[in-house]
Amino acid sequence: MTKASVSTLGILLPDDGPDDYEWYAPECLEGGSRLPHIAVGGIPSDGHHTTTALLALGATERLQPAGEALVRRHDIGALVWACTSGSFIGGLSWAWRQVHELEETLGVPVTSTALAFGEAFEALGCRSLDLLSPYPDDVTLRLVSFLRESGIEVVHSHALDCPYAADSNTADILGEVRRFSEAHPSARPLMVPDTAINSLALRPALCREVGREVLTANQVTLWAGLRRLGAPLPEALLGPLATL
Repeated sequence: MTKASVSTLGILLPDDGPDDYEWYAPECLEGGSRLPHIAVGGIPSDGHHTTTALLALGATERLQPAGEALVRRHDIGALVWACTSGSFIGGLSWAWRQVHELEETLGVPVTSTALAFGEAFEALGCRSLDLLSPYPDDVTLRLVSFLRESGIEVVHSHALDCPYAADSNTADILGEVRRFSEAHPSARPLMVPDTAINSLALRPALCREVGREVLTANQVTLWAGLRRLGAPLPEALLGPLATL
C-alpha cells in the first residue's frame, strides 16, 4: 500500500553528519525554492567506512524506527535511505530487499541512494562510467561489484580511502575531481558517491571543471525522491536529470 503524492519527502540519514550538512537546509540552495518540504530522520552511526559497520548500518531493523517516526510525524509521500555505502554494501539483491522491507513497514514508496544511482544511469542511457570513490579500497570494490550487478561498467576508479564519513565531508572534492580527470580524461560520466559530501551546490562547478557530467550522491538521492513524490525537478540542483 502506498500513499498518494503529498508535499513531504522523507530522508533517512546516518546521524554522523556535520551541522552544515546540506540536507538540513536544502531550501537555501539555488533552486531550493522549488523543493517540497523535506523531513530528515537520523540513523545511529559512528560514520565508519568498514564493511561490518556499513552492513549493520543498513539493516532494516535499524532503519525502520526512524522511518516510522517520520511517517507518523509528517505527511510523507516518499522516502529515501540517503546513504550510498549503507545501501550498496550488501549487493544489489540486498539493496532491493532493504527498500522492499521498508516499503512494507512504512506504506510509502522507498528507494535508496545506491539504487538511485542505478536508476539515474539507466535514465541517462549510461552503461559505463568513471568512479571517484571516497571510500577505502575494499568498500570501493563492493561498489564496483554493485554497479556491475546493475549492468554498469566502471572503466577507471580511484579510492580516496576516507575511513569515516567526516573525512569524506571535509575532503577537497573539487581538487580531487580535477586531479582524477587530468589522469583519466574522458567524456564518460563521473560518479562521486557518499551523501556525506555536500555536493548539490558544488555539482555545477564540478561539471565545468572537468568538462563532463558529474553525478553525485545527494543529486541522485534528491532526484529519485522527488520523482516518487511527483514534485517538480529543479534543474539548478539536478542538471540533466531534471528533464528525465
